[in-house]
Parts: sequence; structure tokens; C-alpha cells
Amino acid sequence: MRRRLLLFAVLAPGLAQAQTRPKFEVASIRPCKADTMAEGKGRGGGGMKPNSFSPGRLALSCTTVRDMIGIAYGSFASGRFDPFSSPLIEGGPAWINSDPYTIEAKAAGTPNEGIVAGVMLQTLLEDRFQLKIHRESRDVPVYELTVAKGGLKMQRFKEGTCAPVDLLKLVSQYPPAPPLSDAPPGLKYCRFQGTMSGPNVTEDDQAITLDTFIKFALRRLDRPVVDKTGLTGLFEIRLTYAPDETSGGQPEPDEHSNDPAGPSIFTALEQQLGLKLAPAKAPGEFLIIDSVERPSEN
Repeated sequence: MRRRLLLFAVLAPGLAQAQTRPKFEVASIRPCKADTMAEGKGRGGGGMKPNSFSPGRLALSCTTVRDMIGIAYGSFASGRFDPFSSPLIEGGPAWINSDPYTIEAKAAGTPNEGIVAGVMLQTLLEDRFQLKIHRESRDVPVYELTVAKGGLKMQRFKEGTCAPVDLLKLVSQYPPAPPLSDAPPGLKYCRFQGTMSGPNVTEDDQAITLDTFIKFALRRLDRPVVDKTGLTGLFEIRLTYAPDETSGGQPEPDEHSNDPAGPSIFTALEQQLGLKLAPAKAPGEFLIIDSVERPSEN
């Protein structure tokens, strides 16, 4: 037994060190001046620079603490960019929404962008802003998407008519993906577009999964959409509807259009695609701020 205890004592420091989260070697945190925000001027006087994450470096320009939390514990929480991760944030004093900060931080070495904007920004918020936060799951209002009683009306994608594009993979790359290379000989890339004509929105998509359709085309609904169809594979989708307060608000009137207003998105999905949206409840993720303080000095 004594030998085992001695062996554990030798190994324990190494285990603790292995579990230590990475942190920035140097980090500068400065309040963003009111005149900078009002005039739209940032570092260098040439307009506020966008936030940037590169190997070993982080630069946030006039960013609120609430937005930092969304970046660190949402978009990059998994160590890679997820543009669809947007947990609801609750709690905290009013200044985390109103007082922006500029942060420049450098790591030892070159950890990738996902680590820099995820776990390393988490560590900085916890060390310098004394942030304490926890996650909760609660039931929230959603829409469940099912196949309507009349059956499915949208068509399966026909192989060889165009070259499919994995849109979810494309938008989840950070830094942003370069433009697509040329399509295979004899093919064009499959179409994925949303257009507005008069009071109506038209989605015209080729070779699209229902998951992609939900994340892109149904993202403006007033509730998240949960796929309960059980359908897999690629589809051809053409959907025309008139947006209202539940689906992105009323469009600006177009004096040059004589198009009549189409159906609501609920009616259009059922009539045109054979899909149905129904109100329901499902677990939703919340980030709860237990405590936070203004940052310590550099």
C-alpha cells in the first residue's frame, strides 16, 4: 500500500499539470472609449477593426463581456467554430451589455484559432473578469418539424444534375473557407439561394439536407426548429411564403411589385413540401452568470 501511495504522489503533480487549461502569456485589456464607439474609429484611426483569432493570438475590438461569453462558451466552446451554437445567456450586471473592451492577447506557441477563441478566452474571462458561470438545461418553446398527413411533396435530389456543396462544413470553417474551386467537368455547383420578390420570400435549394434547410432557411422563425421527420439524404426544395412576425417580420413594401402575398410559412411548408411545423417544448441550453467583475489592470 505504501508503495502505491508513493507512486501516486510522484504521478499526481504531472496529472494536475496535464489538466491545467491553456492560458495567454500576455493579455492587454482596455475599456473602449465612448468617442471610439460613437465615431466608429478604432485602433489606428481607420475604423474599428473586426475581431480576429489567429494561431496564438486574439484581438477583440470594442466587444462587450456578454459577447465575449457568447464567443468563448458558445461559438468556439468545442475548440472549433460552430456558427449555430448560441446558448441563451442570463444574469450579470448591466455593464456587461453596455461597456465594451478591447483585448489583445498572445499565447506561448501557436495554439489554433478554436483553442484561442474558446478555452483560452474562457480562462482569460475567469482570471481577469473573475467570471463564474454554469450551464443549465430547461424546456423552451420550439417548433417540431414532421411529415404532414398528406405525405411528403418535395423531391429527392437526382444524382448527376449538379455538384452538391456541404454548406454546414463550408460556413463552419475558421478562418473562412476560400472560394470553391471549379465544379467537376460538365456540372455546375448545386443552387442554394433565398430571394425576395414583393411581399414574398422564395427558397430555391438543390441537394440540401433537412438539417441544413432548418439551420439556414428556418433560422428566422421565432422559435428553434427540431427535426422530427426522420428523413435523411438530399432533397430539392422550392418554397414561397410571405414572412410575418413569426418568420422574420414584414418585408418593406415594394411599389414596383404586383405580386400577391403568399401563404404563411406554416401553410407553405405543408402545401408545397408536405412538412408540418407544430409548437412544442424541448430542452434548451442556458449559460448562467453567477458573478463577474470589471477586469483587473494589465
